[in-house]
Amino acid sequence: MGEEIINIIHLLATATWLGGAIFMKVVLEPSAKKIDPREAGKFLGIVAPRFSAVAWLSIILLVVTGILKTPSGMLLDTSSTAGIILTVKHVFVFGVILIGLAIVLVPVRAMKRYAPAPGTPPSEEFRRAQQLLHYLSMSSTILGVLIVGLAAFLW
Repeated sequence: MGEEIINIIHLLATATWLGGAIFMKVVLEPSAKKIDPREAGKFLGIVAPRFSAVAWLSIILLVVTGILKTPSGMLLDTSSTAGIILTVKHVFVFGVILIGLAIVLVPVRAMKRYAPAPGTPPSEEFRRAQQLLHYLSMSSTILGVLIVGLAAFLW
């Protein structure tokens, strides 16, 4: 029974993190471009920190349940196809974590620092930070899809 609970938590955390990331990239961000930029900025400024908290909680749950799910001796085993797939999957997870930290430390900080005052256009620094955030979050989402793809080969 405990193994099933771990699997459920792992799958729910995956669905929450990756589903949320895909929703942000495919639905929310393009939709925000269709409304007044100030209102879109306010809205995304409210949504992004909430999603970030949920995403980090999901990642923590994924790492913990992933460790619990990993068979003994297979953590960095490259002597079998399954071991290689699992190792690559773990490297990608580590990449997602690094990208998440980079997002928090670089573009998010820059966007807060260079946020335009009401009624003023955004500075070039602010736009560059937005662009970096877009590329980093897209990279994390793509890695997430690849992680799920690799997991499918392990079942």
